[in-house]
Amino acid sequence: MVVSASPRLPFARARNEAQRQDRLTQLTAATRTLLAHTRATALTLGDIAAAAGLAKSGILRYAGSREALLLRVMHDEHLAWIEALAGELPHTTPAAALAHTLAARPALCDLIAASPALIAKLSPDEMRALVAQANDAQRRLGAALQPALPLSDDQLSDLTAAVHAFTGTAWAWTNPDATRPIVTDFESTVLRLLEIFIAGLESTS
Repeated sequence: MVVSASPRLPFARARNEAQRQDRLTQLTAATRTLLAHTRATALTLGDIAAAAGLAKSGILRYAGSREALLLRVMHDEHLAWIEALAGELPHTTPAAALAHTLAARPALCDLIAASPALIAKLSPDEMRALVAQANDAQRRLGAALQPALPLSDDQLSDLTAAVHAFTGTAWAWTNPDATRPIVTDFESTVLRLLEIFIAGLESTS
């Protein structure tokens, strides 16, 4: 599929933090568009540069690295997912709401599956930023779940880890290019795993 380039970003460097954030917003938007049809593991810095209308050096200047940019997009996707989850939780079980809203966000699932390889290439500064993003997302997830599934801090941490482990593995095994994919129904697989895990959490409350 041919992706038309976004309007070219200004060549001048950002002179203040607001301009820098504007550049990052444009870069993440271009990256999210590409992830609609390209797996994160296959997405190159050149692909992002072409879509954003910016040189590779510009991406490195504003985002730090390809990996940091993809993980920043993952954080944005997490926040959008948590918002959708909060809207669905009043109408179904926590496990069903988690599984359904995850299945509705393939870019997030793909980024979660790719995240171990991305994280391994981060610089110390980028890792600190990622930890801050992860803590922010976990707090928001806990707040969204609270009315339906009140959890202690330790339980929330365990559930967050389980959601990522189940999502990443099930998504990686749902390989559309495989003749016989290991997982044929991502949502139902994640649902069953989360039902078991959440039942275990509730039994120890």
